[in-house]
Amino acid sequence: DKILEILKDIKPGTQFEGREDFISGKLLKSLDLVTLLSELEDEFDIEIPVEDVVPENFESVSDIIKLIEACK
Repeated sequence: DKILEILKDIKPGTQFEGREDFISGKLLKSLDLVTLLSELEDEFDIEIPVEDVVPENFESVSDIIKLIEACK
């Protein structure tokens, strides 16, 4: 739920629930992704390695959760 809250703060009015195409569907652009990375690192006290910043890790909430878990 916190991830959805962060996404909605970055892109108000965008429907993220049930979507699995955040990057490929252009819901998130590069600047949005930079903001998302920063917010995730702050919120979850993690560091996301640059090699993990690939579209496949940011297509859905479940992908982002897997990434966060892998960085803990």
